[in-house]
Amino acid sequence: MLPVEQWAEIRRLHRVEKLSQRAIARRLGIARDTVAAALKREEPPRYRRAPGGSKLDPYKPRIAELLGRYPELSGVRVYEIVRAEGYGGKLSILRQYLATQRARPAAYQRTEYAPGEIGQVDWLELPERVPDPFGEPRRTYALLLVLGYSRYLTAGFSFGLALPDLLRCLAEGLAFFGGVPRRLVFDNPKTVVLRHRGREIVWNPAFVAFADRYGFRPHVCTPGPVGAHEKGLVERPVGYFKGNFCAGRDFRSLEDLAEQFAAWRDTVANVRLHSTLRQRPVDRFAVDQAALLRLPAAPYDPVEVRPARVSRQGLVRVETSDYSVPAVLAGHLVEGHLGVTSVRIVAGGRIVAEHQRSLGRYRLVEDPAHRARPWATGRSSRPDQPLGSLPAAAQVPVEVPDLSRYAALAEA
Repeated sequence: MLPVEQWAEIRRLHRVEKLSQRAIARRLGIARDTVAAALKREEPPRYRRAPGGSKLDPYKPRIAELLGRYPELSGVRVYEIVRAEGYGGKLSILRQYLATQRARPAAYQRTEYAPGEIGQVDWLELPERVPDPFGEPRRTYALLLVLGYSRYLTAGFSFGLALPDLLRCLAEGLAFFGGVPRRLVFDNPKTVVLRHRGREIVWNPAFVAFADRYGFRPHVCTPGPVGAHEKGLVERPVGYFKGNFCAGRDFRSLEDLAEQFAAWRDTVANVRLHSTLRQRPVDRFAVDQAALLRLPAAPYDPVEVRPARVSRQGLVRVETSDYSVPAVLAGHLVEGHLGVTSVRIVAGGRIVAEHQRSLGRYRLVEDPAHRARPWATGRSSRPDQPLGSLPAAAQVPVEVPDLSRYAALAEA
């Protein structure tokens, strides 16, 4: 089966670097038929879990103990010890594993980046909690993005660390930059990689599909302290962000947080004299931006869609909470469109209800107008009724529903 990372690299080389199929096959050392198959396939291939585990797995705690007591113990000596205790694998496998476990010298050379070459990405948790739409304080996270050449930065904010949160914040950040670096460096969250052991990297297929759409080549750091220097571009701004932006500020909501950050980013962070470059990021950004890849024609849609059926009580369960809709829709199939802080219920392509999104569990979120007459279930609420014939008042085609129409109908 075609590995998902090879599928993504073939498509990137063809679309971004404009290489022919022959040139791609030569560069990657694979058959042209494999290249052609990858270019025809729009969705990333799915991984198949390898049967069983490594013969070395049961001996990893013992190896950690040996290295803790004797850091300079040679690979051959470790092999002799664990082989005497029952290890039946090869010395080469053991040496590969030891290479990922031994500490390395912490002396690194400063790296210079070409314009448009690289960006680095990392999550951080804000020191203080931020109220959700219901006023409950929540853990809040920032996805920090920094461009390598200019050190120009931005961030997106979320109450969670799930894949939709990552992709939404990443899409917003790339839209702010007005383009895409050729390579993006990440840590090792499960939303990006399912497994990373030594040189073996199993990518999250849904993330690879996002990378394919935007055209960047993903890179993940070496696990553990060894890989910390690989994302130094974003590690240093994390401390700067917490100390200069977060400290001494209060945030009333996620929207208030984003507004205060945008002002700080544009008037402080990106116009400061960078201590390493001795230039302002904003002054280097024009060169960086000109070298970025173009944004995709169809960018990532940050709205997460969940199908659901309206209960007899006129409620729609999205995640673990119930949201009210006009009871005339009882029994109908609808969609819950999850935004960052809102939930819209859509039926037949029309918005029929809009609520603040509950981040708590098992909450009942109601609009009192949905319980007022004439929203009694009856003949008009049959699940087989065409949605186009629903009462106009059960449809909300505007951004903010005008609830006065329900009162007018009640008086009729």
